[in-house]
Amino acid sequence: MTSWDVATEPFGPDHPCLAGHFPGNPIIPGTLILDRVIETLQKSNPHLTVSEVVNVKFLRPLQPDEHFTISYRIKSNELYFDCRVGDALLSSGRLKLSRLGEQP
Repeated sequence: MTSWDVATEPFGPDHPCLAGHFPGNPIIPGTLILDRVIETLQKSNPHLTVSEVVNVKFLRPLQPDEHFTISYRIKSNELYFDCRVGDALLSSGRLKLSRLGEQP
């Protein structure tokens, strides 16, 4: 089993998705958080790609400029992750992995 903890850069208040999500009370869409998890995985494991999103839970909203940390571990062909703002759990999930060029 391999694991990492990675601090991320926050999404700025001028991110294009925030104009419609939600005007006057912007929150970062879950898809952007999940994209950041996948980008972080691929930076340290460029030979891996996500072949399936098994489950993901978003437990609190993420505000623009909020820093969060991704903790993830790879076991067999699956990635288990948690995202936290301080000690508060932001999201967690499980993704199936495959090697680039390999059929899922």
